[in-house]
Amino acid sequence: MRKGNTANARECALSVLVACRRNGAWADAALKAQLGKCALNAQDAALCSRIVYGVMQNELLLNWYLSAYCTQKLDHLQPPLSDILRIGAYQILFLDKVPDHAAVSESVELCRTNGRSAASGLVNAVLRKACSYDLSTASFKNEVERLMVLGSAGRDVAEFLHKNYPDEALDILTYKADGGMTSLRANPLKGSADELCAKLMASGAKEAKRGIVPGSVLARFEGSPAENELFRQGYFHVEGQASQLAALCVDAQPGETVIDLCAAPGGKTILLAEQMHSTGRLYSCDAAENRVGLIRTAVQRMGLTNDATKVNPALPQADRILADVPCSGLGILAKKPDLRYKKLEPAREAELLATQSAILDTAAQLLKAGGRLVYSTCTIDPAENQQQIASFL
Repeated sequence: MRKGNTANARECALSVLVACRRNGAWADAALKAQLGKCALNAQDAALCSRIVYGVMQNELLLNWYLSAYCTQKLDHLQPPLSDILRIGAYQILFLDKVPDHAAVSESVELCRTNGRSAASGLVNAVLRKACSYDLSTASFKNEVERLMVLGSAGRDVAEFLHKNYPDEALDILTYKADGGMTSLRANPLKGSADELCAKLMASGAKEAKRGIVPGSVLARFEGSPAENELFRQGYFHVEGQASQLAALCVDAQPGETVIDLCAAPGGKTILLAEQMHSTGRLYSCDAAENRVGLIRTAVQRMGLTNDATKVNPALPQADRILADVPCSGLGILAKKPDLRYKKLEPAREAELLATQSAILDTAAQLLKAGGRLVYSTCTIDPAENQQQIASFL
């Protein structure tokens, strides 16, 4: 017997995790599609989202806890039992507001509603024992295995961090982006960051405060920020602190010609337009036509479809250029849990490096003498950052 929307939030989360595992779907897209089908209220949609991202971000750690009491390997269990166990374990270990007994009983209910009633006893027993597991007693073969378990990362990512950031590796893997809050950019045409904080609290946000970057706000919502009426009215757009900083480094001025070479989905373009006070010329480009549509929607101004690896003769010489290039994404593991388990393939890295280099060459040809070029990535791979710039120079 179903117990209302809270139980449905867990069912929705299970559907997303199964889609990611079976079909290789990206978490963001799968979650958005499933929430559209489930029609949960804001609170339950937030619970569903937190479970999905929490399970994916902590999968190997959850596996470690569960394997201590499960006689079978998790991957050998009939689908979707392994994900049901992870959903239950995540709630027990990470969600203080969900009582342990509720997490266990709802996981058992998930077994029954997904045709795995025979396994309900196993799920009940394993989760009850997992509640008392002491991780401090665990021993690891080496530092890479320790990072893989405690930081829930695939071997390739764990080895990369251990090699390049040995002292900070675990902190990087366990870091919560923007302190676990949602980073916003206040629309200066609608008011200051302080005014936005006050309006957000009045509109039902659970928390709102100024961010580190000038003009930014960190907020906590019951559901999606896009559901907030202030978002619909254009008081803010969602953009990470580091992303905002990259655009601010361009220091675009009113009346100038500015190019955003890899602009989709448009957050940095909006900030550049704000810096320019909507005067001058701002060209927002992206190689994928469907992503250019996202820019048009976000800023309601022209977006020029363009492959940034080649000079487009339709583009003018620019005073300032932002090249926020495609990259491995190793700097946003906290926001993109899928990336924690990615394979770091030499051929793919070589392809990325070549693309980044070509975009830099394009930018150099489009830049006026004395102009400013900002190169930014969302990775912490030295080959894509320091070494790439050294090669360009």
